[in-house]
Formats: sequence, C-alpha cells, structure tokens
Amino acid sequence: MVKVSRVIEAKNVSHVYYGWHNELQLTVEGGELKIQVDESSLRAIAQVVNNKIAEQDTEKAEAAAEAAAELAEKENDE
Repeated sequence: MVKVSRVIEAKNVSHVYYGWHNELQLTVEGGELKIQVDESSLRAIAQVVNNKIAEQDTEKAEAAAEAAAELAEKENDE
C-alpha cells in the first residue's frame, strides 16, 4: 500500500467518470485527477457523498418550510 503524502487542491469538478479499470477520473479546472479506487473505497466515497447530499437536502427543505411559514404569518397579519 502506498501512503499519499501530497494534497492536491482542485476546484469545480466539471466531469466525473468511473472507468473499467477501477479508475475514478475527475475533470477539474486546469486538469484532470485519476484515482485508482477499489470497490470498498468506492462504496465508502458513495456513502459519504450520499450522506452529505441528504444533509443538504434536509437543510434546504427546512429553510423552505421556515420561509413559507414566515410568509404565511405575514399574510395572516395583513
């Protein structure tokens, strides 16, 4: 096993591809990242990403419900 000792900062992923040879490819501003990922690692990445998406969806739904409640309250006051 190789230990990664470099941090690569990349912004704005414009394309994602997972190839036949367990290679995750991310096209980013200024280049491309290619990462060898086995099945268990891919599943771990998916779980983290899915959890984050669910968290963001919940936050957006709560904010929308709060905004709707405030709007209804203002309409009732008028």
